[in-house]
Amino acid sequence: MAFIVVALVALFLIAVLVHVLGSPDKHAEMTEEEFEAEVKRGSLLGAAFMGVEKALRTKEIENVLVHKERVEKAYSVSGDPPTTEEGAPIDKAK
Repeated sequence: MAFIVVALVALFLIAVLVHVLGSPDKHAEMTEEEFEAEVKRGSLLGAAFMGVEKALRTKEIENVLVHKERVEKAYSVSGDPPTTEEGAPIDKAK
C-alpha cells in the first residue's frame, strides 16, 4: 500500500514538472511594447536595489572596483603600438 502511495506521489510530481517545464514562456506571448515596459520596470527596481546596496556597503564596493581596475591593468598589453581611431597603427617614422 505504501508503495502505491509513493508511486502516485512520484507520478504527480513528474506530471507537475513536465507541465511547468512545458508551459510557454511569458515573454514569448508579449508584444514588443509590453516587453520593453517590463524591462524598464525591472531596471528601475534593479537600480533601486543597487542604490541601497551602494549606500549600505560603500567600502566593499570601493574595494571591488579597485580590485577590478588592478586586474584590468595586469591583463593589459603594454607593448602594443598606439593606433588611430580606425585601428591602423600610427607611423612614427614621419
